[in-house]
Order: sequence, then C-alpha cells, then structure tokens
Amino acid sequence: MIFVDRTIPLLAQLLSSAGPVELFDHHQVDATMLARAGCTALFFRSTLRVTPALLEGTAVTFLGSVTSGSDHIAPEILANPQWTVALASGANANAVAEYVLTSVLLWCSHNHVDPADLTVGIIGFGNIGRRVAWYMQALGLRVVVNDPPLVESGFAFPPQVHVEPLDELLGTCTVITNHVPLTTTGQYPTRGLLGTQQLRRCPARLIVHTSRGGIIVERALHDAVRRGIAVAVDVWEREPNISPMLATRALLATPHIAGHSANAKTSAAISIARQYALWRQIRLELPSVALPRRELFRADLTPSLVLKRLLEARCFDRDTDFLRRMAHRPPKQRCAAIEHFRATYPPRYEVFRTPYDQE
Repeated sequence: MIFVDRTIPLLAQLLSSAGPVELFDHHQVDATMLARAGCTALFFRSTLRVTPALLEGTAVTFLGSVTSGSDHIAPEILANPQWTVALASGANANAVAEYVLTSVLLWCSHNHVDPADLTVGIIGFGNIGRRVAWYMQALGLRVVVNDPPLVESGFAFPPQVHVEPLDELLGTCTVITNHVPLTTTGQYPTRGLLGTQQLRRCPARLIVHTSRGGIIVERALHDAVRRGIAVAVDVWEREPNISPMLATRALLATPHIAGHSANAKTSAAISIARQYALWRQIRLELPSVALPRRELFRADLTPSLVLKRLLEARCFDRDTDFLRRMAHRPPKQRCAAIEHFRATYPPRYEVFRTPYDQE
C-alpha cells in the first residue's frame, strides 16, 4: 500500500500503476493507521514530522518527501539504512529565486533605487543560491557568496562571483539572502546563523529570508525592522505560528510559499515518482504535463517590467495581504487558516528561468 498526502498535486496519479494508493491527512496519520493498511511507502510534505514513533511497527521502507530539505525527518531515520529516503532536491529552486528577485525589485521600486547600485550577499550557493546569483548579476548587482563547505569541496565558482567569509559578506552587502539547510550539527551548523549581533554589524538595507525558520533568529529580524531595515520573510521559527509584528511590518510576509509554484510542485512530484520507480525497479508511465513556457531572463529587461510580471504571476503581494489579515487573529485560528492556505494554494506559474533550468 502506498500512502500519499492528499494535498500533494499529481503524485497519486503518477504512482497509481505501482500499486494501491491511499490518500491521507497529515494531521491524522499515525503508526497504527500505517500498520493496519500495510503501508510500505509514505509520501509527504514538510508539514509531516517523520519520527521513529510514526514508523514503529509498520512495514514502511520508502519515504518520499516532495521538498528539498530534510529537517522534518528525524536524524536517526535519515541515518538508518532500514529506510530509503527520497527528496525533491532542487525542484523549487527557481520558484524561490523568483521570490528573492521580486523582493529586491519591490524594495528598489519603493525606494527609487537602481538595482545596479546594490551588492547582494548570498549565504549558500546550492540550487537556489546559484539561480539567485544569476538573476542578480543580470540586474547588475555585485554578488558576494559565502559557502564554506562548497569552498572546501574545491567547487569552481563562476568568475563574476566574489567568495567571502561570512563576517566580510555581512560587512559589505546591502542585500542579504540565505539559502542553506537547517542543521544543528557538523562543522557549520546553521540554526541561529544570523542573530542580532551579526545583523547589527552589517549595512544591509534589505534582508530576504526564504530558507528555514530559525536560521535567522526571529528576534534579530524584529530588531532589524525597528532599525528601519526592510525584510521579506517566507519562513518562520514556529510555523505555522508566524510573528504578527513581522507580518504587519515586512516588505513581503508570506506563509512559506516561495517555492509553491505549479512548476515546482509538478517537478517535485515527477522527481519523487521517478526515485520510487528506480528503488522498486519498476517502470512508471509518467504523463507529460503542459506548463506555460518560462522566459530566459535577460539583462535588457527593465526592472519595472520584471516586477510587474512577477507580481501578476506569482502574487506575493496578495499572499502578504492574506498574512497581514491573519496577524490579528487568535493564534489557534491563525495557524489553522495558514495551514489551509498552504494546502489549497492556487496554481501560480513561474515567469522566468536561468540557464540552470531546462524547458
């Protein structure tokens, strides 16, 4: 039996030829339900916390998350070969990069600033960070990157990217954006990476936060806003319980939907289905899904036109309006409304692409 979160588009259809599929609600699924149904493969979103207790006594051996991060899966599960874990790494990379692009252009529009006068600091140069860098360079921004593990791996950074230690990046950049996984162990843990002390030392005028809640300490963002720094926030420390102060005062405040484009959801579903088929050593008939073609981003596009097209297609300003309305509701009601909003998020299509993206 294959269990699929009912809010994941397309995936149940893609897996239908692999065996019986049952849809589930992440609020209701537990080990008893999985064991009784004989579930062997579980497909889910980041809203499900996958713990040993959830899998105890079940036949589950394959775990498929339609997200790029793994912080919602217990470390002991990730480390145990008893379970095969599949992630949709990179599926939402361009969607998130468009959110950063929108944030920068919206701030520039509000403040009558030429993007080419800015320096952007990108913390993390993975799937998302590379696309952000490409968009920023096309706009004329100077790009500074920090990614110590990538440096140590011998990665060849693009020649126009300046690689700096974190302190130097924070000390020189007018825009800060982070694209690292949430980690608590290893040589470079990222939880609490940017706190009040770090942000008070940097001359940033805009901070974009789209990675995971807790990488930037939320109190530090409160402090930044009080000091007149603009912030665009898509991830929160206690999701779905967002900070009302940030929701009402941020340039953009959205409920973890930066990566929720229709393109990203389709790509994630196909990626996870393919990984499952490979693991099972079966062939799945994957239908072709027609999506609007994205335009290769060009340096000759005017910032105002780019911003207009992004807001028309991705509607981050409308999402911000929703979250501002929710900020004044009681916490329990607010959390329920935000979860429903994310689970029923309408199709929003990406507008642009980079050379990293195939059409």
